[in-house]
Amino acid sequence: MNRLAASAFVLLAPSLSPAQRPAAPAPSSPRLVVLVSVDQLAAWVYAQAAPHFAGDGGFRRLEQHGVQFLQCAYQHACSETGPGHATISTGAPAAAHGIVRNQWYSVDDKKVVYCVGHEQAALDDLPEGKDRGPDRLLAPTLGDSVKAHIPGSKVLSVSWKDRSAILMGGRAADAAVWCENSTGRFVTNSFWCEKTPPWLADFNASKVVDSYFGWVWDRFAGADAYAGLVDDRPYEFVHGNGSKQRTLPQPMTGGKEQPSSAYYTELYASPVGNELVRLCAEAGVRGMQLGEDAVPDLLCVSFSSTDLMGHYFGPDSVEARDGLLRLDRTLGRFLQFLDGAVGAGRYALFLTADHGVGPTPEWARANGVDAGRGALSTMARAAAEAALRQRYGALPSGQHYLTHVGEYSMFLSHEVLAAQAPDAPLAQVVLEASRVAAAAAAGTKGIAAAYATADLMAPGAQDDAIRTAIRAALHPDRAGDVQLVVKPYWLDGTLPASHGTPHAYDREVVAFAYGGGAPQGLRLTRPITPGFGAVWLALQLGVPRPSLAVDTVPEELLPR
Repeated sequence: MNRLAASAFVLLAPSLSPAQRPAAPAPSSPRLVVLVSVDQLAAWVYAQAAPHFAGDGGFRRLEQHGVQFLQCAYQHACSETGPGHATISTGAPAAAHGIVRNQWYSVDDKKVVYCVGHEQAALDDLPEGKDRGPDRLLAPTLGDSVKAHIPGSKVLSVSWKDRSAILMGGRAADAAVWCENSTGRFVTNSFWCEKTPPWLADFNASKVVDSYFGWVWDRFAGADAYAGLVDDRPYEFVHGNGSKQRTLPQPMTGGKEQPSSAYYTELYASPVGNELVRLCAEAGVRGMQLGEDAVPDLLCVSFSSTDLMGHYFGPDSVEARDGLLRLDRTLGRFLQFLDGAVGAGRYALFLTADHGVGPTPEWARANGVDAGRGALSTMARAAAEAALRQRYGALPSGQHYLTHVGEYSMFLSHEVLAAQAPDAPLAQVVLEASRVAAAAAAGTKGIAAAYATADLMAPGAQDDAIRTAIRAALHPDRAGDVQLVVKPYWLDGTLPASHGTPHAYDREVVAFAYGGGAPQGLRLTRPITPGFGAVWLALQLGVPRPSLAVDTVPEELLPR
């Protein structure tokens, strides 16, 4: 077994790791600053798991030797991976950085576009990395500031998800690296590199991803850590190894005799995915010699697999709880690695999450909450289309008033409306039609409210927490004509659990600042956004904060 594989298996074994060493007071400028995202770590999920974290694990170390922010929440309603990681790197809400969803309907292109999708040549030896890049991100990142103001600095971003790595690293990164499920390889492309970095080629050649084939995912902690959780719920997805079971233990095989795309996808939805991201990030630190000299560098790391475990099994599942407990160990090992590679006290780190999550509706309903699920957008669309036909008349076969409904937005066909109401100004017709569609959609199953976008954005518009969050998610060139709000604890679709709403459970996440002179054991109640890290770490390095960032640094965290 190679060295990388051996260290990976050691970490996932249930033995205790050595005691963590609290970092010494940081020098005036760290050698390395680190932005960490845990995909789908809601504040409420963390609070339920926190009593079961290891005394020498990563989360306990951050709590005891760093600053914990008790009120960290996104301003924007579009609580998804793309918007969240863009905020983490830019410090700005979606309305400013432009990543309004993981994907959205483009009126100009007349199709749905992906937040990091564009034509981009692959590297010769990593063909699966093609057609990804940061061009749809409209705001500068922390990495852009570091590269512009610190000659010789290096920026690396690593995640399992392409959008997480790309949007955290930004345009100026030396490399944005992600994993492709089709091959199980960590890749980048020609946007950042002329050829594959040697350390990345070596990491893929080590086949550490394949070394987990046959590894059995079983409960990691004692029975008390899973108390109250049910391990076989009919609405959970089955494991991806062909067993058709929803329980632990399960072997990682993808249902095949050897590693395959199905196996890599199964790893992605297990704690192994987070382990592999850690190992890849550490290989990058060594290979790029991050933090080894007086010129400071930036490392961005996003742990994606918590999101898949939450979606497939529910955040209130045995699998999701076990994945978080194992991530605690992963973080502990990662901090120990940084102690050795960079030096205790010579790095500063900010950890947060890209979004939260709601409980599975069936679980919430069983606990007395008004919750449910269904094809909510489909029903809202049908009602809105019917109301528009009643108001403006029937249409020829194949024509519709609504061109697209998805991601809680409705897009009207302005061409059809212009043809149906030729004697009125188009802007007036679109506004009226938006109101008609919103009123019809608001009366359908699982929809709490619907708003004409123009009314939301008008000067002096009515204000409340939901409307404010929606406005923070709307970029004028990427917004639909109507915005939908699902009822709290209702879910649009068949996933066991999801996110993407303006409700508190989707927007409130964890946040920790560690090292860089941050006070040890401090718990702050001052509200921040997850973009705070880009501001605080810029201050650590003495570079300008990203220009659209909204947070300010409290006195407790100012350099002494």
